[in-house]
Amino acid sequence: MRWKWPMAVLLGLCCLVVLSLLAMGIQAAREAARRMGCSNNLKQLGLACFNYHDTYSVLPPACGGTGPTPGYDTLSNQRRLSGFVGLIPFIEATPLFDTISGPYVTGDMPTPDPEEAAHMKGPYFRDHLDELSTAEGPLVMDNGDHYFPAMGPAPWLAADYPPWQVRQYGLRCPADPTERPAKHAALLNYAFCYGDGVYEVGYEPGLYLEFRDHAADALSQRGAFASGVSFSFDDLSDGTANTILLGEVVTYDGSRRAVGAVASNVAGLRDDPGLCLQAVASESPALHYRQDVALRMTPDGLASRGGNWADGAITWSGFNTILPPNSPSCDTEREHRLEGVFSASSNHAGGCQVVMADGSVRFITADIDTGDLHQASVYRGSPIADTVDSPYGVWGAMGTRGGGPVVE
Repeated sequence: MRWKWPMAVLLGLCCLVVLSLLAMGIQAAREAARRMGCSNNLKQLGLACFNYHDTYSVLPPACGGTGPTPGYDTLSNQRRLSGFVGLIPFIEATPLFDTISGPYVTGDMPTPDPEEAAHMKGPYFRDHLDELSTAEGPLVMDNGDHYFPAMGPAPWLAADYPPWQVRQYGLRCPADPTERPAKHAALLNYAFCYGDGVYEVGYEPGLYLEFRDHAADALSQRGAFASGVSFSFDDLSDGTANTILLGEVVTYDGSRRAVGAVASNVAGLRDDPGLCLQAVASESPALHYRQDVALRMTPDGLASRGGNWADGAITWSGFNTILPPNSPSCDTEREHRLEGVFSASSNHAGGCQVVMADGSVRFITADIDTGDLHQASVYRGSPIADTVDSPYGVWGAMGTRGGGPVVE
């Protein structure tokens, strides 16, 4: 005797199948929209780099600014200003840049031009500042008003300087839902490419480093961007279509996910960057750091990768092309040093997006060729100090100004 399904059961099963397919389709459509929005942001940042270059004949330094003023973080930005600050006039954020580029009087909130304010991709500028901090600055005008100097204080003083807290929607990927902590600097999901260097890669070449008693290495800065240095498109000898300008980074969400945080105090990275992979728990399929690994956090302890849009430290707003996308990031010592392995990452499945120096946006998969990850990086005194080609395969070559063959 053949057993028959009741019609109601069959209809119910069909409905469940249809609803499941619809849900998957909606989820896929939402992810496609988020990825497209992120791609558009990168295109706009690439265009901003072109416009900056047209204006100044060079790209902005990834890190620079006023100062330094040792011991006085309120008197300058300590040359830690991110290159994104210089780019915001070219991404329709002129009112914010005008506020930053002049003395900031804490009791006198600026009123932007109405037409310019209409272009702001967030709450009305003045109202948004009023909601933030009104801390007194360190300097005093003749009338008794307190103010911060032009180009602001150190980026880690965001709690006292409201412009560092203003969110720029063009610097956030729609796929990253993390919101900035209260009184913390605005977050960002895009980072400058420093190339394939590790040793002292985040320092201005030639800058005297007291903690090492020598000048910062000048061979490690092989990308389109570096701290304290402005390159031009003419310096990109691999060609603009083969050189990365910027890529994605995931912000810290409070977990130990490797893509959003940095493992600290990992020794030996300059000669074996693959050691960074050992900071991840072997039983963690989603790449979480081991419980005994300390994380590198912003000074307030609330953020890590992408943790401060105004801070030019490679730790927060830069990456190098060594480990493939969505890999862990590691720095080298217990103290915060601007060197290590800092990976590009995203919440898009399978990889991340980058914008090339010709303005095109590419999706880079996590299985891209990375060469020999246990090969020493290029630095003064390295076994491969005289090399031109990147030791880290196609990914390494894409990140350098002149580090390998043309990438098809």
